[in-house]
Amino acid sequence: MRLIGSKNKSRTSNKPGATGLLSKPEHVGAPAEMNDNGHSNARPGSDEPTPAIDLFASSPNAASSDETVVGHVLAPKVPSAGSPQITGEGRPPVQGHDRFATGEIAIVCSNYEFGRIHSVREFRRGSRQAPKVVLETAMGMVLIKRRQPGRASSAHIAFSHAIQHHLERRAYPLARLITGKNGQGAVTIEGFVYEAFEFITGTRYDRSLPPTADAGRALAYFHRLLSDYDGPGTPVSGSYHNVHKIPEALRRMAGRLNDPAIAPTAERLASMYERASARVRDTGIAGWPRQVIHADFHPGNLIYADGLVRAVVDFDSARIGPRALDIANAAMQFSVTRTGLDPMAWPVALDAERLAAFLGAYDAVEGCILSRAECKALPGLMVEALITEATLPIAATGRFGQIEGSTFLRMVERKASWMLESYDELIPL
Repeated sequence: MRLIGSKNKSRTSNKPGATGLLSKPEHVGAPAEMNDNGHSNARPGSDEPTPAIDLFASSPNAASSDETVVGHVLAPKVPSAGSPQITGEGRPPVQGHDRFATGEIAIVCSNYEFGRIHSVREFRRGSRQAPKVVLETAMGMVLIKRRQPGRASSAHIAFSHAIQHHLERRAYPLARLITGKNGQGAVTIEGFVYEAFEFITGTRYDRSLPPTADAGRALAYFHRLLSDYDGPGTPVSGSYHNVHKIPEALRRMAGRLNDPAIAPTAERLASMYERASARVRDTGIAGWPRQVIHADFHPGNLIYADGLVRAVVDFDSARIGPRALDIANAAMQFSVTRTGLDPMAWPVALDAERLAAFLGAYDAVEGCILSRAECKALPGLMVEALITEATLPIAATGRFGQIEGSTFLRMVERKASWMLESYDELIPL
């Protein structure tokens, strides 16, 4: 199966070309973390593997509007242990989401030049430990986010902000990070870190081919614009590739889930991860050029308008690594298939048309031609990403979002097995 019709191109380099401006109209910002599947990424401030988090997510909950008030700021009350205790009566989290304390948002807003605040509402999307609100202000719609404690070092946050500013100056479609009165992209209050982004509306990925292709182009431009980036901050470099903790966690999974019947499935998944890792290592990935990668590029982190990417969001996991790590994970995320609520009824095969659309559009961007070595590594990396995606949250919580862990692992085994059996056909040459 030929996935990319580019046989006339020379595949000799696995490094994108020099940076340049997008050949698209400049876009305004968008809210971060549009996805919501009930679990969080590994910490981007460490070298832990960082899987994407939208793969088989259920439809995100609609944002609440029951906390809207005109003329002043009204914030939900004290959320849970570990959140800033400003004032007010306690109120339990909603659907597992942490909430802002009374007065907390007013204190945060005092660190920005928003002008008059007309209304505020909760925005229950993304990590449940990182509460967010949307404000209607004199300067426009703004999203305030409190970072989950311990998720990243100040140096990594500075790195994330620096690359966003770098991309914004080059007209890349992303959320505009709003600078506080301190001149920084983050405000720290009582040890908690807050960020503000311009908020826009848009549509979600609809699984059709045009938006799939535009996602591939958006990732290619991201890589091209950052191929030689050497700005401030301290990035991390962990990934989902060749992580020994993944098969180890799988081999302990039966005990973790208290389900001896899952042991054979977990062992097969551990073996498939190791086989995929070996095939990727054989391509020479350890010696490939390293650059800034998004590390969380999936449908939930893209906002669309008229079938085109209006904003790429959530740069919390950005790091340094071979660009193939981004390409493989994103290609898998944009081509997985699911129908209905029963994971065992989901098709095992990737959607070949969407996979071809994504990779073909990426490959067509000047300076972003996929090398032969990268093409050979992509199927193995997709298997590693898929298995890592499932293993980390299930090992931590026993579940994948709302799905029971054992059921989800059996579904992943079927998909990973198909991908390994179809390895050569999935190589986009």
